[in-house]
Order: sequence, then structure tokens, then C-alpha cells
Amino acid sequence: MDIATQLLEVSKRTNEDISRTSLYSGIVPNLAFNATMLAIWCVLLCWHTVMIWFRQYWFSSAFICAAILEVLGYSGRVSGHFDPSLETPFLMQQVCLTIAPVFTVGGVYYQLAKMIEIYGHRFSLLPSPIAYSYVFIAFDLVALFVQAAGGGVAASSNGNADNQRLGVNIFIAGLALQVASMVIFMILMGHLYYKVFVQTRLDHSGQTRLSLDLFKIRHTEIDYLYRQKFSDLRIRPDRWVFHYFPLAMVVAVATVFVRCCYRLAELVAGWHGYLITHENYFIILDALMIALGTVALTIFHPGFAFQGRHVSIPITPGRVDPETVEKPLLESEKEEAYIYSTEQTSGMYKVFREPCQKMKNAFR
Repeated sequence: MDIATQLLEVSKRTNEDISRTSLYSGIVPNLAFNATMLAIWCVLLCWHTVMIWFRQYWFSSAFICAAILEVLGYSGRVSGHFDPSLETPFLMQQVCLTIAPVFTVGGVYYQLAKMIEIYGHRFSLLPSPIAYSYVFIAFDLVALFVQAAGGGVAASSNGNADNQRLGVNIFIAGLALQVASMVIFMILMGHLYYKVFVQTRLDHSGQTRLSLDLFKIRHTEIDYLYRQKFSDLRIRPDRWVFHYFPLAMVVAVATVFVRCCYRLAELVAGWHGYLITHENYFIILDALMIALGTVALTIFHPGFAFQGRHVSIPITPGRVDPETVEKPLLESEKEEAYIYSTEQTSGMYKVFREPCQKMKNAFR
């Protein structure tokens, strides 16, 4: 037997030994890819930390937390390449990479409420813009706690198959909740986009049917249909980063949704299923999806889109824009309104109304 054949046999036996001891469902994490992702997420973490300067505190906090978890997760996978039998790196990558997108979508949810503030409360399907943040961030937190609980149960199983399976089932429940909440969110986001970008063009043009000609109408032509308080933010100057921000939101939500569906299918299939035993699916449907969505909102950062250093966009309650809400009447105005409402029934008031009004005007 020649040397090449002997080395091949040794390699096969080594790979078989690794497959039997690997906690990664019999595979060894790809070093080049996972090290590259680790470097990318380190850069994204530094960038979003710097972007706190643009005062998008909720968004920055959410994306920084997501980036920290991604860094820890890929650190675990890099470590797992050298010894896939180590339990700590395996659990670190499993829990961190599964939970990280919860923070990503948490940051995105708040941005939809800001878009409603910018374009107008009347486009909101829910009672107020803040309702989008409250409802879906609450779903996000519940999903996070459920997934964390599943990871905790799995980590403390100590080799007990029943406890490990229980932890996985809890994990699946958390992911299913996240997927369900994202479906509802995408429906509401689609409704908002239709009202803001399509219905307004129909109203402006007087058309009743959808056509490609609608999108030839420039945003500056329909800006009068939006909330005028933020008109300068939308059209002066013509800022491409703002106008492409809704598309970046779509990319972020779609990529996170694809990733969550993949993770859900992976865990349902079990630790020895086809998806989890082939790392290419993880690379395409998990790692690249989350990275693409995060990069989209890194380029079109809300700090850039909303001029975070100079413009404050508080999320306010109600279906009507705050500046258009009718102010309460003063006591004197209430009295005048009451007198006016009774003039049709009081003949005496009709007689004395004109001279009294002239006297009142003289002392103004």
C-alpha cells in the first residue's frame, strides 16, 4: 500500500471519528466561512456602536445586542471547527445565533411607527403608531424569553435525551411565535405601504385601477397628501437615503423571515435531519440572510434617513396627527359657543345680538 492510500485511509478514519463525536450533527463547521462572518459582525458591531451618535437609541441598542450575539455565535462555530466535541462553544453558537434576530426585528418594528409619524397617522391601521411598537416588541420579548428558556433547558440536560428534547421543543415554540408575529407584521406593513405609496397616487391621479403609470408620479407631486410637519424631511432636499429606506426595511424583514422559517424547519426535522447535517443550508438561509438584512439597514441607517442628529420624531398616540387635534375651548369660548347654539331658539338673543357683538369687538 502506497503512502497516498495510507493517508487517505487515516483521513477517512479521522473524519469518521470526528463525525461520531461532533455535536454539530456530525459535521465540522467551515473555518473560512465562519471566520469571515465573525470578522464581518465585528465590523458591524463597531459601526452600530458609533452610530449611536445619530440618536436612534432604540434601533442602535437592538442592533448592537444582535451584533454581540452574532459575534459570540460565530466565535463558538470557529472554536467548534478545531474541536466539534466541545459543549460550551456548541451551546454558545446554538443559543446566540438563534436568539440574535429577535433583536434585529425588534429594532425594525419601531421604525414602522416612525414612518407612520412621518407620513401621517391616518395611514395607520392600528389605533395609533405606538401600537405597532407595543404589540410587536411584546411578541418579540415573549419569543426571546421562550427561546432563552429552551436554550437553558437544553444546556442543563446533562445528556438526558428527554430534557434535551424538551428544550428543543421550547425553542421551536419560541421560533414559531416569532414567525407568526412576523407574518402579522408583514401584513400590516404591506397595508401601510399600499396606503402611503399606492393609494395616495390613486387619489392624486383620480384613477381607480392599479397601473404601472402610477409610479411615474413623483413623490414631490403627492407630498401634499402626507403630514406636512415632516415635509422638509421627505422632499427638501431630495434625499435618496430616505426614499430607499422603506425598501431596506422590506429587505431586512424578508431576510429575517426566511432565516426564521429555515431555523424552525431545521429544529422540527431534528438533530439528524437533512438541513442541520448540511452546513450549506445554514450558510445560505441563516448566515447570509441575517447579514444581508443587517447590511441593508446599515447602509440605509435610520440615523441617515431620518436625520437623527437634527430631527426628533417622537412616537405619539392617536389616529390623528397631534398638530391637527382640535384644541380645547377656553371658558369664554365655550360660553360664546353655547350662546351661538341657542340663537335659533331665542328671539331675544337675535334682537340684541348685533349691538352686543359690536360692543364686544370695541373692547378687544
